[in-house]
Amino acid sequence: MTVVTVVYLDSVFMLNSLMDYLLLLGTARLAGIPLRRLRYALSAVGGGLYAAAVFLPGMEFLAESPVKLAAGVLLAAVAFGGEAHLLRLTLLLFAVSCALAGCVLGLGLVAGGGVPAVNGIFYTDVDARTLLVAATAAYVVLAVIFRAAARHGLRGELLRTEVCLRGKSVRLTALRDTGTSLADPVSGQPVLVVSRGALDPLLPAAVKRLMTERSLCLPADLLEPLRQAASDLRFYLLPYRAVGVQGGLLLAVRSDWTDVEGRRYPGLSVALSPTELGTAYHALWGGQAGRRGRYEQELGAAAASAGKAGAAEK
Repeated sequence: MTVVTVVYLDSVFMLNSLMDYLLLLGTARLAGIPLRRLRYALSAVGGGLYAAAVFLPGMEFLAESPVKLAAGVLLAAVAFGGEAHLLRLTLLLFAVSCALAGCVLGLGLVAGGGVPAVNGIFYTDVDARTLLVAATAAYVVLAVIFRAAARHGLRGELLRTEVCLRGKSVRLTALRDTGTSLADPVSGQPVLVVSRGALDPLLPAAVKRLMTERSLCLPADLLEPLRQAASDLRFYLLPYRAVGVQGGLLLAVRSDWTDVEGRRYPGLSVALSPTELGTAYHALWGGQAGRRGRYEQELGAAAASAGKAGAAEK
C-alpha cells in the first residue's frame, strides 16, 4: 500500500522562513556583530522559497547535499555579506543550523509525534505549533548556552551599544574592559574605542576613503584632511598610554550620543582603533552601563542643580 504524503507549500515556506530567520539571528548574536534584521529577513524568505521549491515536480535535485550546501552559502552571503570574517560567520551558521535542527527534532519527539521532514526540509500539515515551540525553545537554549560560553571565554561582559552621528545611528557590541582608563581630557568621561570600519555606516564616502588602516596609524596627518572632507564632524586627537608605549594619539570623534546598555551619554567621544579589536565584539568600554546608572546620573544632575539654586538664594 502506497502512503501519500500531502505537503502544503505555504506551510513549508512559512515554517522554513521562520527557522532560517532564527538561525541567522542566532548566528549574528553569537558572533557579536551588529544586527541587520532586514537582511536576515530577506535571506530567510529566500530560504523558505528554496524549501518550498524542493517539493515541486521535477525539482527533487534541490534536496541533494551539494545543492543544500550551495544554498546555505548563498543565504549566508545575503545575510552577512560585507561583514568581516564572512567565512567564519558562514561556518558558524552551519554549526548553529546543525545544533538547532537536533534540538528541534529532539523537542518535537518529547512533545509527542515528532516533527515531519522530508530530505531534511521541515513541513507540516497538522501541527505547526509543535514546530514553532520547538524552534523557539531551541533558539533560546542555544543563545543562552553559547553566549554564556562566549562571555566566559572573553572574561568580560558583552554590552549592547549604539552610536549616533549626524542623526544616524549604528549598533555595535562592546566588551566591558575594566582595565581601560581612556578618558576625554575635557569632560573626563570614558571614551568608547571602536574597531576600524565600525562607524562606516555613519560616515560620508569621502571620510571613509581617508580612513585606511595606515592613515589611522598616523592620526595627526589625517586630522586636517578629515576636517576638510566633513567639517560638521568633530574630529580631534586623543592622547593615550599603553603598556610598552610611551604615549600615542588616537583619532576621535564626538558623537551626538552613545548608548551603552540603556545608559545614554550625550556628546560621548568615540576613538577609532587602526585595527580590529576582536571577533565577537567591535568596541571596548571602560565606563558604567545600564539603565540604573542612567537614572543615578539624572538624579545626580538634579541634586547638583538644586545645590546651585540653594547657593544662589543664599
